[in-house]
Amino acid sequence: MQHKTILGIDPGTRFLGAVVVRDHELLAYGVHELKNGTKPYDVIGYARRAIFKHIADHGPDLVAIEAPYLIATERGAILTTLAKELHERAKDLGLAVIELSPELVRQRVTGNPRATKYEVAQHLAGNDFPELRALVPKKPKTPALWLSSRERYWLHMFDALALAVVGSTSARDSNH
Repeated sequence: MQHKTILGIDPGTRFLGAVVVRDHELLAYGVHELKNGTKPYDVIGYARRAIFKHIADHGPDLVAIEAPYLIATERGAILTTLAKELHERAKDLGLAVIELSPELVRQRVTGNPRATKYEVAQHLAGNDFPELRALVPKKPKTPALWLSSRERYWLHMFDALALAVVGSTSARDSNH
């Protein structure tokens, strides 16, 4: 089976990046702000609804999710639970699911496992998805100031796009 439609998910506790690609064509992309309530289950519920909408609208064959780091904080626990919940719900719907480490994704996209989110976005918009160039933030003149929260907003989507691209090639590689 060849996976053609890929849903890439970059889970976060405040923002969730989501992208749908089919045969390297961008079908949908967005950043969902997870501000629906104050309890962890509110965040998980909102994320679930956002992802189910992408699944209903596009019928992906594969869901590529960023594997969370195991961090011993409340936010880390929510993120781990969120990733696990999205993984399990996608499997319940009969979708293939792949979890990819951030380092593997960065390595496959840029050739550098330590690439920054900004470098991943630059690479994807510069090489494969020129229609997204306007969403890559401008590099600050003073590196110490780096990017504001508003400037980083679309980087969540670029992480999801990187996951979808790598998920697509990983699926193809495992089918041969």
